[in-house]
Amino acid sequence: MATLLTEPTGHGEYADCRRQRITKFGDITPLEPIGIELDTSEFAVYENVRPHRYP
Repeated sequence: MATLLTEPTGHGEYADCRRQRITKFGDITPLEPIGIELDTSEFAVYENVRPHRYP
């Protein structure tokens, strides 16, 4: 799964995002605020990523 985090608050490692959109790898994710669609088919997977607190 690909997770798109938006509406950041805070700075650096202490920043969190208030919204998320979860998409299957390979699916298209619309980015409404900038009017494009994001192709997730070539996304990499990162291990040991710090979980966010929102939403």
